[in-house]
Amino acid sequence: MIKPKYHWDTKSTTATISDETADQFKLTPIVKKVLESKGITEQQDIAQILEQPTPEHDVNLLSDIDKAVERINHAIDQNEMILVYGDYDANGVTSTTILVTTLRELGAHVGWYIPNRFSEGYGPNELAFRNAHDEGVSLIITVDNGIQGHQPIEVAQSLGVDVIVTDHHEIGDTLPDAYAIVHPMHPEYDYPFKYLCGAGVAYKLSQALLSEPPEKFKALAAIGTIADLVSLTDENRTIVKEGLEVLNTHCPESIKAILAQASYKDDITEETIGFVIGPRLNAVGRLEDAAMAAELLMADTEDEATFLAEQVEFFNQERKNIVSQIVDEAMEMAESQVEQGNQFLLLAKEDWHEGVLGIVASRIVETYSLPTILLNIDTEQQHAKGSARSIEQVSMFDILNEHAELISKFGGHHMAAGMTLAIDQVEPLRKALNESMERITASTSLVPTKKVDVKLSEADISIKNIQDIYRLRPFGTDFSSPCFELQEVPMVQAKAIGQEGKHLKLTLGDSHLQALYWNNGNLIRELETQQPIDIIGTLQINEWNGHQSPQFIIDDLGTNQLQILDYRNKNKWNQFDQHMSDVAFLIHPKSEKLADNYYYYGEEIEQHYDKYVFRDLPAKLEDVETTLQHVDLSQIYLELKHDQSIYFEGMPKIDTFKNCYKALLKKGELHLAEDGMPLCQFLNVKPNILMFMLKVFLELGFIQNEADGIVVNQQTEKKSIESSQLYQARLQRIEVEQLLLYEDFAKLKAWIKSELTVN
Repeated sequence: MIKPKYHWDTKSTTATISDETADQFKLTPIVKKVLESKGITEQQDIAQILEQPTPEHDVNLLSDIDKAVERINHAIDQNEMILVYGDYDANGVTSTTILVTTLRELGAHVGWYIPNRFSEGYGPNELAFRNAHDEGVSLIITVDNGIQGHQPIEVAQSLGVDVIVTDHHEIGDTLPDAYAIVHPMHPEYDYPFKYLCGAGVAYKLSQALLSEPPEKFKALAAIGTIADLVSLTDENRTIVKEGLEVLNTHCPESIKAILAQASYKDDITEETIGFVIGPRLNAVGRLEDAAMAAELLMADTEDEATFLAEQVEFFNQERKNIVSQIVDEAMEMAESQVEQGNQFLLLAKEDWHEGVLGIVASRIVETYSLPTILLNIDTEQQHAKGSARSIEQVSMFDILNEHAELISKFGGHHMAAGMTLAIDQVEPLRKALNESMERITASTSLVPTKKVDVKLSEADISIKNIQDIYRLRPFGTDFSSPCFELQEVPMVQAKAIGQEGKHLKLTLGDSHLQALYWNNGNLIRELETQQPIDIIGTLQINEWNGHQSPQFIIDDLGTNQLQILDYRNKNKWNQFDQHMSDVAFLIHPKSEKLADNYYYYGEEIEQHYDKYVFRDLPAKLEDVETTLQHVDLSQIYLELKHDQSIYFEGMPKIDTFKNCYKALLKKGELHLAEDGMPLCQFLNVKPNILMFMLKVFLELGFIQNEADGIVVNQQTEKKSIESSQLYQARLQRIEVEQLLLYEDFAKLKAWIKSELTVN
């Protein structure tokens, strides 16, 4: 059996879409089920998804919007110097671009500044604000930050520099003393939608300043919205829908250049933003100064955009390389901690790039489903600094707050956090966090959950149905791409693909459905042909050379059936480490036990293991039968190592034994060097068969070894050849080889399964 990584939540919803409504919107059965699973059953809600997106809300309902517009217009009229203060991620640079471009169109004397992730950190910076004042700036407008910048804002205001905060992040207990705060969650205002991103807020401010903002602003706001993973509902959905339309019809030169560097030529979707555009805009700020990403988005000409996009692509490739290296190192450390029983993974090492630690932490969480912290050890600064990612069951903010005395500085929310602490506090923090996890797991399961929207049959998976599902796009946070379950579909073929076989490609069922399971190439050793498997994941259309075909992107895979996997071919060697705690190795009684998880066939095995590797060929079938009848098996790996096979040599006939003995008796004594081959020729046997018969005679006392050669005992008790232990052992070995090595694999599996049912 293959255990799924997730608990599959397949609870059906009670609310349904009426037949009348389904007819009105021409909902196919699969789309109807998807909408019902998401609780979208009313006519007006379906219309907003399929036909009429939510109208953009009145910008005048935003907090302090009139005050902000009035102050900005006054600054423009007086030719004051305005500074747009941004952030270093994709949401931050799109926000900066929207507002800077807006102010330039209004004729403002405007500059912009994005703090450095490493030297300045996130949000308002007092030194930067003081420098702005010294350079003559009298108005600072923050975008995608500022709501927690109380002290720097207070300093700026005291210097006579007004600060307008535009932000979307969580508001603390108090508001900063800014000139104006434009925020959809402002407690004194009632904006209809609370979950705009920073670029969304900047776009709304642009709407208030310009009668008709440029179309490309919708595209930038869509990029910021998707990249920042805010809720893809209500007004955000409208922004993304309209922004994607602009990207596909009037794509800005900057975005064209990014896509060209990525060799991307297809339609631009939310996935294009999430996996192509967003990561590249983020890459610069992760490694260096994010200003280059903003410069790219503000580029007016194709040549300038191409030049800057090339630089951004360089940083993106460097980011990938750095991530890959750290992932390899962190995964090894994580595996070790998991084997030690840790339930909170704190991984720390020198020379890890701080800008990518959040990405790596997410990879670790995806693999082990445990809360994870990655820290860079900086011996010069004498601190450890990094990022944390969590799971639904554990609030990262709360668990870190429990041990705040060990941490110099931290901030975050339920699923993520950043922190700095003294190097000598790393080990105490690891210990403390794992103690906290022990208390949490006493009452809470850590098994992650995946919501399954619809159970499918193989016949449901078609180009037409997938196209119908695409009607529901765009997908994102709070409106995720539907997750489908396909049960007991036979596995026709499995391949490990990609570098070092990192990914898994499956061919499934009668339709030969193609399925991909990213980063799970290791499962190739656990799958057998025609084995029924259960999968969950998403559907997409694969296009190749003008041909379209359905494709299943697997999120999780499992089977409840016993797996018997054939590794008898030397070209198909298993890769299990001898110290893996969930693997038991069954070995020949003459072999050495290398660890506590090594057992002889027939030996009592009290501990439960997920996997049983039949490493050696057993001495006799009875021992295998005993093992099979007394263990709870889910996976059996048949290696069955052996030095040589005797099956095809067989057992000499009794008449051959008699003729051999008669020849020995007649001759009296035998010198193998001189007489061995002539005797083989006389008996018509191979030398190793002759040696076997002589060993049987020696065991039974018919002959004896002397210095001059083999001598026949003239006085010996009459015994049958079959009474020899060597004779019986060879019979058993032939029986073992016949069944375990040379029997049809289907019949061998049937025999194993039959033995498992014997009490």
